[in-house]
Amino acid sequence: MSECSLPGTTTNADPCLNKNLMAHKKPVTEISFNPDNKQFASSSEDHSIMVWNVNQNVRSYNCVGHTDIVTSVEYSSDGKLLASASKDQTVRFWVPSIRGGSTNFKAHTSSVNCVCFSPDNTKMITGSNDKSIKMWDVSRRHFLTSLLGHNHWVRCVRYSPEGDMILSCSDDRTVRVWDTNTGQCLHVFTSVNGSPNYLAIHRNNNSIAVAMNTGSVRVYDIRNKKLQQHYALHDNSTCVSWHPQANYLLTAGKDGKLRIVDVMEGRPLYTLTGHKGAVNTCKFSVNGDFFASGGADQSVSFWKTNFIDDD
Repeated sequence: MSECSLPGTTTNADPCLNKNLMAHKKPVTEISFNPDNKQFASSSEDHSIMVWNVNQNVRSYNCVGHTDIVTSVEYSSDGKLLASASKDQTVRFWVPSIRGGSTNFKAHTSSVNCVCFSPDNTKMITGSNDKSIKMWDVSRRHFLTSLLGHNHWVRCVRYSPEGDMILSCSDDRTVRVWDTNTGQCLHVFTSVNGSPNYLAIHRNNNSIAVAMNTGSVRVYDIRNKKLQQHYALHDNSTCVSWHPQANYLLTAGKDGKLRIVDVMEGRPLYTLTGHKGAVNTCKFSVNGDFFASGGADQSVSFWKTNFIDDD
């Protein structure tokens, strides 16, 4: 683990830990960055969401309303809404300001594990232990349709950058690709060994990265429907995040480590430590200058990326 101080524009250096944030009372489950790069949010098993400010002089605040574990949190692409999913079977929309209120609606008949806005923020998808994916109208908080095909818990759902596809992964050992308009399943990637915990899609190409409970991270090509790369990185991989402007992959695992992989060269670059126990989530900021991680130790770590040259 290396440490650094903010601000700074260092390039071609090692990633470093800027600050360690303690406010949650139970493990951190997911992290999402506001597109304005001024704040980020973390969800937790303590039933709350923390909204943190990158500027250390600006107050952070707590969002309370869920009655069970908050499993997922995500900002809309315009930064005006923050959505959260919970084991209390509801989804909440928050106005991400210190005086912001929230609205909630029941989304599923079991725990809601994941939430994702469409690129234009008009729709939202959720995945649940009830084995379904549901699509919602954001402005009306209105249910639109269900995507059915998984036969076990849905762990993660994501829109493609263009919004024409939906990606999902499940404890049924599959990653599914869906047509957004028709709801038709276009392709199924099936794992013989292990189940996927989380997935992320590259902003600029057709690659999806999948964190597996066996510890590996797999990279698939959506268009060619092929496995591109396979990395053995953790004892149980919990999360993946693509750098938004380069072919680097951030991964987290229950072994307490973060790893950064150069996908172009096909090799791990960095192994980062600092959390005590499992690292449950990791995420690059929208501009890629920073990343954050959250763990079973109830802490959120805020890192400076450093190693990517802006030129």
